[in-house]
Amino acid sequence: MSALLDTPFAYRTLEALGSVPGRFLPVADLLKRLGGHSDDLQRALVALRRVGYRVEAHPVAGICLRTEEDVIRREAVQEGLETEALGRILACYLEVGSTNDLAVQAALEGAPHGAVITAEHQRAGRGRRGRVWFSPPGVGLWFSAVVRFNLALYEMWMLTLGAGVAVVDAVREATGLAADLKWPNDVRIDGRKLAGILTETRPGFAVLGIGINVNQEVRAFPDSLRKTATSLRIESGRSQERSALLRALLYALESVYADLDANRICKLWKARSTMWGQPVQVAGDGRVIEGVAEDLGPDGALCVRTSGGVRVAVQAGGLAFRISESGLRM
Repeated sequence: MSALLDTPFAYRTLEALGSVPGRFLPVADLLKRLGGHSDDLQRALVALRRVGYRVEAHPVAGICLRTEEDVIRREAVQEGLETEALGRILACYLEVGSTNDLAVQAALEGAPHGAVITAEHQRAGRGRRGRVWFSPPGVGLWFSAVVRFNLALYEMWMLTLGAGVAVVDAVREATGLAADLKWPNDVRIDGRKLAGILTETRPGFAVLGIGINVNQEVRAFPDSLRKTATSLRIESGRSQERSALLRALLYALESVYADLDANRICKLWKARSTMWGQPVQVAGDGRVIEGVAEDLGPDGALCVRTSGGVRVAVQAGGLAFRISESGLRM
């Protein structure tokens, strides 16, 4: 199995400190628990501080994590996890370029179906068509899962749309908030983007990348995103436990993926979207289609009824189209 599925020492240090936030752990006890050496611990503390965690070291009392941000802990995720495969192997990283890149490499090295890689911070998180995904440390859920299904390339759209269904269901289960779907890969609350999905395929497997804004406050977003993005904390008015959300999402994903039937996935997706009957503009490949969002086709395409009464099926693909609703809000 790929060594990329081993959680690094720096993250294991964060897990240990995050299990008792605000309390000092004696260095000897911490090293015994982690199975490392003092040099490993010093490097881990440097890495934690570089990412932005407030770590205090006392010569007698030991090490303390002084932060209000919750820590994703593997034990908390897997305790009570009701899946057969998804999340049973879970590797957590402090900082990476992209979890999708790590998951692709891990899959090429033999990572099994359901293996998951998370990161506290992505330096180069990305969405569809190479767009940058803003994924700051400690406040979001940024992860990728290796999935190995016997699907043809033209059927892979079911993974992306199915993941959207699972995110909506998990958010409702964990927080009570009602999110909805925007074709093909956005999850929104009241028109603001909450989460995105990026599926990348390779021969024999796919990697499903999901990013969810969890505990950001409005001021945490760049100016360019404050009017278009939101988080579970903003919408609920309280901090959310990311471990519980990840556990709920893994269960929801496996439930949706238990039956990858095109008609079923379309039905589930349509029931969780408020796009229907709304004016849309779809642009790409040098053309623009304007009309009303009418339906999903049996292949996951968005069906748009133009002002002239023509029904046009738009394929998302990897780079072909973008979609914006009423007033061309991107």
